[in-house]
Amino acid sequence: MFDQFVGIPYADKGRGDAVDCWGLVCRVFRELRGVALPSYSEAYVTADDARSIARLVAGELEPWLPIVPGDEQAFDCVLMKECGLPRHIGVVTQPGLLLHVQRGATSTIERYRTGPLRFRLVGFYRFKAA
Repeated sequence: MFDQFVGIPYADKGRGDAVDCWGLVCRVFRELRGVALPSYSEAYVTADDARSIARLVAGELEPWLPIVPGDEQAFDCVLMKECGLPRHIGVVTQPGLLLHVQRGATSTIERYRTGPLRFRLVGFYRFKAA
């Protein structure tokens, strides 16, 4: 189901054929769950502005329920640190694996309990309306 989202190119503020990390989450939720998440692309100038994105993330957690690590399931989101700040996000495809995209790469599914991503984990969140 999530394999169709592997290989999508990265684009700063991307919300179409190329995406940034939040654009990928929006696309997955829209195409697989029928949920239109807010774009937020107008809320920041560039993804390089780490502090602005971290502030945006912190202010927009209300529609998301924190999930105890180990209880995550498909479609839960994984908040991760980037530049030392909580500002990167991916989607759980199955416990232990997440779909995400980073600058200079295409979207991929990676392990988050082992390997380098485990050091970046901040928390797991489930969209309340999902």
